[in-house]
Amino acid sequence: MKHKWFVALWVIGLMALMLPPAQAQRVVVIKAWTIGPDNPSVTRFNNLTTAAERLNADLNREGAGFQIRVEGFFDTVGWDSYLRRVLLGFQSSDGPDIVQANGSLAATWADAGFIVAMDGYIPRYRQFADVVPALWDAMKYKGKIWAIPQDTEARPLYFNKTLLKQLGWTDQQIAALPGRLSNGDFTWDDVLATGRDAVQKRVIEAGKGYYHRPVNGPDFIQWYRSFGGRDFDAQSGKLVINKAALLRYYSWLRAGVDGGVIEKDRLNGDWNRYMQPVTDGKVLFFSGGTWQWAEWAQIWVNNKGGEEWLFANFGYGPHPAHVKGGKPITMSNPQAYFVTAGSKNKDLAVRLLAYTTVPDLDAKHAVGSAHLPVLRTTARVINNKFLKEVSYLLNYTTFAPAHPDLSKWQDAVFRGISAVESGQVTPQQGVDLVASEMQRTIRDQVIVE
Repeated sequence: MKHKWFVALWVIGLMALMLPPAQAQRVVVIKAWTIGPDNPSVTRFNNLTTAAERLNADLNREGAGFQIRVEGFFDTVGWDSYLRRVLLGFQSSDGPDIVQANGSLAATWADAGFIVAMDGYIPRYRQFADVVPALWDAMKYKGKIWAIPQDTEARPLYFNKTLLKQLGWTDQQIAALPGRLSNGDFTWDDVLATGRDAVQKRVIEAGKGYYHRPVNGPDFIQWYRSFGGRDFDAQSGKLVINKAALLRYYSWLRAGVDGGVIEKDRLNGDWNRYMQPVTDGKVLFFSGGTWQWAEWAQIWVNNKGGEEWLFANFGYGPHPAHVKGGKPITMSNPQAYFVTAGSKNKDLAVRLLAYTTVPDLDAKHAVGSAHLPVLRTTARVINNKFLKEVSYLLNYTTFAPAHPDLSKWQDAVFRGISAVESGQVTPQQGVDLVASEMQRTIRDQVIVE
């Protein structure tokens, strides 16, 4: 009897091994490539993995017979190396399904056929209906939407309240500065004058009156605009460089260097040389992004008290106009999720992005990285002092123009800034060189005025 039972159990076990498990399901891999490069923005990738878990639960309920798994990476090295890797990925048979990058890259990537338009997908998912409408405009190129907004931000002019107080400003004057920036009463010339005063009175070291970013980036577009420049002509669809506005900007930079307010090698490519003096409390005015607030709190001043120390020492407002009564400015460079043309799972990739575009994940990223949320619901309910206080800056925000030659425009302006600040050329020579370079590289796609 025991032998018969043993044989029966052996047969049943053998049959079980021969049959596929009832719960075995196919796994579809969605490859997602993301970048900060600031560490706190890791939720650009982690939110996708959380969304995948929720999507898998629904796929189980639907009896789909498969699950998804998100693979990929979050890059903290830098944009140049990341974008080179992305370009190689676009041309690979084993490239990513989802790529996160600046929304303004839609123009370049759409023309190259690297990404797919989202217009046919967006109406399928109710989650996308909650996106701040202006952000969809930032994803458009040639009348189509090419990406799903991931986050946005503002780029304030920060100021060190402690240094202003040492300079003789009262608490009331310091508290009033954001309002003066907003109404056009405090201009770029006032920034220089205050910086010169601080250097002369030895409140700060020479060169630490004003810091801008040490590498190329979209911020230089907003500063050129703040001096009255325009960079895009909607009627012709061409880029624009206004020589008079560029001369005002370059002349201001040169005056800042000559007056000891700006370092002549401010464009040194070293973010540590920006972050360290700023968070050591040695720089009076500095241009940055809202996301850097989180980086400062979590990394650079964590041992000093983190965000509490920042609130006590730093203030913020929009970047000033160049004339009294002019309109101040900030810039938003929304990050976006693109679905690649080479993806074999486009529908699933978009559905995953819909599961990522929800209030709790939007808020988790916003609070953790000090970016502004993309959903109207999140913006209303988020409970974060800094984000609430900087959200008004979006009233002054602008976006980079969608044009495939924008990078050439930016590179030319950036090289001009470097040459002017370092003293290699005069402001007028810098303007002439920039205009000449644009005419040579962008040709009939730029208007020089």
